[in-house]
Amino acid sequence: MVLLDVSVLNVALPRIAEDFHARMSDLQWILNAYTLTMVTLLVLAGRIGDMVRRDRYFILGMGSFVLGSFLCAQSWSISALIAFRIFQAIGGAILSANTLAIATELFPPGQRGTVMGLNAILVASSFALGPIIGGWLTTHFSWHWVFYINVPVGIASIALAFMLLPPLKPKERVPMDLAGTILLAIGLGSLTLGIIKGQDWGWYNQKTLACFAIAVPYLIAFAIREINYEYPILDLNLFKIRNFTVCVSGTAIIFLGISSSLFVVPYFLQGLKGLSAEEAGYWMIAIPIMNTFVAPIAGRLSDRINPKYMMSLGPILFALGMYNMIDVDVSTKYWEFFFRLIPMGIGMGLLTSPAFNVAMSSVPQAKAGMANGTLRSMNTLAQAMGVAVGGVLVTHNMKNYLPGYETLVPDPGTMSMLVSLAKFNPLPLIGMVEGFVDSMHFVFSTMMWLPVISSLIIAVFLRGEEHLKR
Repeated sequence: MVLLDVSVLNVALPRIAEDFHARMSDLQWILNAYTLTMVTLLVLAGRIGDMVRRDRYFILGMGSFVLGSFLCAQSWSISALIAFRIFQAIGGAILSANTLAIATELFPPGQRGTVMGLNAILVASSFALGPIIGGWLTTHFSWHWVFYINVPVGIASIALAFMLLPPLKPKERVPMDLAGTILLAIGLGSLTLGIIKGQDWGWYNQKTLACFAIAVPYLIAFAIREINYEYPILDLNLFKIRNFTVCVSGTAIIFLGISSSLFVVPYFLQGLKGLSAEEAGYWMIAIPIMNTFVAPIAGRLSDRINPKYMMSLGPILFALGMYNMIDVDVSTKYWEFFFRLIPMGIGMGLLTSPAFNVAMSSVPQAKAGMANGTLRSMNTLAQAMGVAVGGVLVTHNMKNYLPGYETLVPDPGTMSMLVSLAKFNPLPLIGMVEGFVDSMHFVFSTMMWLPVISSLIIAVFLRGEEHLKR
């Protein structure tokens, strides 16, 4: 639910804009407020999980998320919706920063791989299933149901947590690092804001540069604080644990590659091919289908054979899937598109579940929440960066076709209109349509090297035998 709530909402934004007569900047903040809150709070939420009963903390997070979802559906204005999205994201951060930690605590080494595989299915599925679910709910009910759907699932989760989760006693009782929390929140918040708004503001705009100028000293101050404080919210010694650092780096790089490349696909499917958001979701369903088959098997095998081999192969297969997309055009049929995406789904399954398993198994259990929050925070930040990088690559390449092209990528509806007009042969519009297809190919051909880098990092630095010994 926490991950789906980003992609599900994208589909509902036009209806929300219609109901509230909202501006584009308002709609962007419905998404950005959620992402900013999540990134800012994930490390803190994970740290708190190490200091309290994690079963009750999970229930608190789920209750907050459900209440936030209900309030979002009841919103009477854009401002109220943005405020409730922030409240919803607080619960989402608690859940995201503790699910892997709960799995680590409940399952001993040697039995965690399968659990991480099940978790990886849900992570990967959120990319493609969001538009399908969001499109269906918005078409057959209303945009409010994008949020209402969380309520029964959340209530069921709370009931099951009360019945099934054993008491998970706190691992540490230490003072909260308030100063470190503030430094991290300002640093990460400014960095994320600069990344997600840089495309709109312009990368050399004063506001964008100010965000980065604020982020750097605050993050440096945070690092100095954590090194010297007795009870840090993020123990930087975690990054001395080789397997943890390799897994965080490897997954962050591939999440950056995933979001930067898959960012352009909905524009192609909805804008140039004229599909609805729901139909576009079905076109991308090969990724979650293949991941569903592969992730649990890969997770289980990661406790029995050296995980380095699967984790190195996964990004290479994902790069192969990106290479398959280099010559996709408007005439590409469904099944051809489906088979081109298959290596991406397999690659994600081979990497994510073993990586989550190895990362969480390599850290002391007393700091599992801290590690979980750090892992999720880095991946979420990488996804935000990926969207920004994908947008930069598209607009940069479009200038080869349309000199003076601005930094904004047209929304799918505008692109669909341009495609229709291009049939009447006005040359600038034909140039824009051809330019976008070529720019999409450019994104895939450029970003396909990121998974290769991820594979090399894992192959060279991961100590798979150490994980098996644990």
